[in-house]
Amino acid sequence: MSRILIIDDEQENLDSLKRALQDENPEWEILTANNETEGKKLLESQLTVKDPVDVVLTDLVMEDEKSGMNVLQFAKQLDPFVMTILFTAKEKSLDRFAAFDFGAFDVVEKNIRGTTASREINIKTRAALKFRESMKNINFMRRYFDPKVFNVIERDPSILSVSERLVTIAFWDIRGFSQLCESLKAYPTLISAFLKDYFETGSKIIFKHHGIVDNFIGDGIMALFGVFNHKDDQGKEDAIHCVQAALDFKKEFDQVLEKWKKEWMLYIAQEIDIGLGCGIHTGEAIVGNVGTDFRDQFTALGPSVNFASRIADRSGKGQIVVSQPTKARIESDFSLIRIEVISDIKNIPGRFELFKILDWDISVAARSTNRGR
Repeated sequence: MSRILIIDDEQENLDSLKRALQDENPEWEILTANNETEGKKLLESQLTVKDPVDVVLTDLVMEDEKSGMNVLQFAKQLDPFVMTILFTAKEKSLDRFAAFDFGAFDVVEKNIRGTTASREINIKTRAALKFRESMKNINFMRRYFDPKVFNVIERDPSILSVSERLVTIAFWDIRGFSQLCESLKAYPTLISAFLKDYFETGSKIIFKHHGIVDNFIGDGIMALFGVFNHKDDQGKEDAIHCVQAALDFKKEFDQVLEKWKKEWMLYIAQEIDIGLGCGIHTGEAIVGNVGTDFRDQFTALGPSVNFASRIADRSGKGQIVVSQPTKARIESDFSLIRIEVISDIKNIPGRFELFKILDWDISVAARSTNRGR
């Protein structure tokens, strides 16, 4: 439900505009305030609610000629994505350039009071709501992409549309994390701060190797490589980038872990035994911005995603386990060994070979030798 705040010190005008908007948009929740002070207090109170005000409609001249401008600035400080529309019948008091500099979405001159002005405000409020939603989506998406990739998306959002693509999918999970949480249950901030460090480390490494973060799931991370790849190499380069990211993350995770072990040992006597496991698979998936009225998410769907997740479940502490399709794309650049054949993947019949990436130093040496041929 969209929430609209109207601020006007003339009660008749306030009531008239509220009725006009409510008649045209019964699904909106419309709040009102009689002056700048009341409006600011109401906006401040919205910080603690689940669905804050989306659009502020404010008269320009109330307590003084700057009241509307003051409300505009205040609202933007609280929520950079709130949409604000100024209206006034006193044109001489209106500095349009200043209003737009302060972040106003639009300005309405109320030379003719009544239906005409209300209709204009209604149209511009609807436009503001659509713009706010697009801005929120863009901000939401920004967390998932490297800034360089995000610049491309901003220029051409159509590349986020749902389609079938060949991608390499990686899942990371912390082995032994549940036991650690149990040991530290009296110190939840030590867990949350560690997870923040862990997620930030993983995201930076994924971005560095041209991947995107699909999701954070508990103590897990899901990433996609090759979403925007137009190279005709059957996904080889993307699979290589993914494994390079996994090797880097393994190394960085060990450093993060050592730092936090020193902190945890101040509070618990139990042995700390956790490690990062990773599963990687290359295959076709449905990828794109899958949205509902309640939530938008850029993600991948389908059997390939499930398969990658099941592979991650098979990885032990410090292991990077890959499927046969991924192995076929990276074996000239990394050293691998076959570890097992599995046949118990739910809803995916067949026998599947799994391979483990050898340690970083060995893989680097293998990669250098192969490229020197």
